[in-house]
Amino acid sequence: MATRTPITVLLKQLTTTSTDSAYTVPANSTLTISAVTLNNSTGTARTATVNVTPNGGSALPMVSALPVPISGNAPTTVPGLVGQTLTAGGKIEIAADANTAVNVWISGYLQQ
Repeated sequence: MATRTPITVLLKQLTTTSTDSAYTVPANSTLTISAVTLNNSTGTARTATVNVTPNGGSALPMVSALPVPISGNAPTTVPGLVGQTLTAGGKIEIAADANTAVNVWISGYLQQ
């Protein structure tokens, strides 16, 4: 019987390089994204970009230049990614337009 485990996919401060904040689905697993939240820790509005790469495929831009308002506003959610499923070897890459400005929290369910 397959085991479905809730996991934190990413919880980190973003850089401008998406490969710095990448998650690859482990072998023999499937990841279903349950939540994506972005929070800006600065006084300047920022943007974030999310790419998803299916196993053996090319990066697909899922979210481009999503506005993330200044610190003190409600966190920005990314509902378009919720419910998406990646198979083993699939990858999520996320970056901000400025280093150390945006924090990301992606959670989901890993089925093995």
